[in-house]
Amino acid sequence: MPETTGFSQRTIRALLGLVVLGLAGAAIILNLPSGPSGPLGGQPMPTLFAKARLGLIDRLATAPKARADIAFSRWVRAHPARDDAGFSRYVLATVGGPPSGAVQHDELLALHRIDAARTPAGVAAATWLEAHGKKDVWKLFDKQYGAFVAKPEAKQSAAVFKATYKLGNLLAAQGKAHFGRPSPYIADPSLHALNQQRFVKKFSYPAKHAVLSFALSSVLSHYEPERAGEYRWMTDEVAFSRLYAGGHYPSDIVAGAYIGTLVALYELHFASTT
Repeated sequence: MPETTGFSQRTIRALLGLVVLGLAGAAIILNLPSGPSGPLGGQPMPTLFAKARLGLIDRLATAPKARADIAFSRWVRAHPARDDAGFSRYVLATVGGPPSGAVQHDELLALHRIDAARTPAGVAAATWLEAHGKKDVWKLFDKQYGAFVAKPEAKQSAAVFKATYKLGNLLAAQGKAHFGRPSPYIADPSLHALNQQRFVKKFSYPAKHAVLSFALSSVLSHYEPERAGEYRWMTDEVAFSRLYAGGHYPSDIVAGAYIGTLVALYELHFASTT
């Protein structure tokens, strides 16, 4: 895995804490609620997964991210104007369906190996990342960027962030409905997924956490390229947590990387042309 730009987990935790403190201060000034109802629900970041575990995500994501670059180039050459509905159809038509048969069987075996090696610390990390990895941490990163730049730049990044989240969320939902792939713990009830009692009818393809993390981290890396390694690290943490929790197959992450990368390219392109 590529190294981050020198940010340790302790540093990341401190940076997130500073943003939370800043938001709490704003809440006091504006007489808004803070504390447990704040951006992280009063849940500090635990020790996350070691870098050695995250290389799997880099290996899974390299090919779909490169494929997304090519797919977007083809799309934008034929569609110079923004077309969310057409783009959504294009993304779902090009992502490819989930594997089945022997490939899915091998993926289930990999999830069982992760399941058998779970630790309390790993469960705590996966639980926190499930709760905050879709949006909260990324929103805090964007607010941190906005605090250090002029108002027009902050406003633009916030608008692109919001649009990216909205489209990524929509495509994740459309993909799940379109492909209808049952979550791995439904296909194999012997898999002990975390929180599976809450999600008895869940579809897993693509992984929403992966779609949003790859999309939002790409947007943030565009605005703060010096911190790209940090954002990539958090993306890997979020994506790996979905495998660790047993809620997604590796191929769900692959699809999420493809869709998320495409969404970011789309939103950044049209933000720069309007």
